Amino acid sequence: MWLWILLLIVIVVIFGLGFVVKWLFYIAIALLLIWIIAMLWDRLRGRG
Repeated sequence: MWLWILLLIVIVVIFGLGFVVKWLFYIAIALLLIWIIAMLWDRLRGRG
C-alpha cells in the first residue's frame, strides 16, 4: 500500500510543476488516471 502512497506523492509533485511546464501537467494527468484505474482494479480483484 505504501507504494500507492509514494506514487500519489510523485503525481502531486509533478502536477505542481505542471503549472510551469505544460507537458509535465499532461503527464501528471495521465499518471493520475493510471493510478486511479490500478487502485480500482486491485479493489475489484480483492487485493486492495
